[in-house]
Amino acid sequence: MGRVFFNTRENIQHLDGAYTMLPSDSGTIFVLNAAAGAAITLPSVADMGKGWNCRIITGLAFATTDWVVTATAAVIAGGINELPAGTVGPYSAAATTITIGFDSEESIGDYIDLVCDGTKIWLSGQSNLDAGYLLG
Repeated sequence: MGRVFFNTRENIQHLDGAYTMLPSDSGTIFVLNAAAGAAITLPSVADMGKGWNCRIITGLAFATTDWVVTATAAVIAGGINELPAGTVGPYSAAATTITIGFDSEESIGDYIDLVCDGTKIWLSGQSNLDAGYLLG
């Protein structure tokens, strides 16, 4: 009898402008593919629920306008690793926004992961350049 595999493909969505995420976007990988950034709005923690998660990847360098991910309250907690090794990345215990491309220091392949536990949105990620992200 053959084996059955489920969820063998990732749900990937390319963003080329402003986007409001939905509770049904859980598990999605968002690729930022625009020459200029835009606003990304997260659902409320109550609407996300426990286990909601996504990844946001920089797919195209953008030089003029940052991407800004905004939560409905100061519930984003965590930090982003920055290269080279030993460089201290941004961290917050209660942020409302994540600015991607701050100081025009984004790199293709930079990413952040967001996971909701029902109370907070936990943030982790990796940036190739120092100062590519700002938490506020």
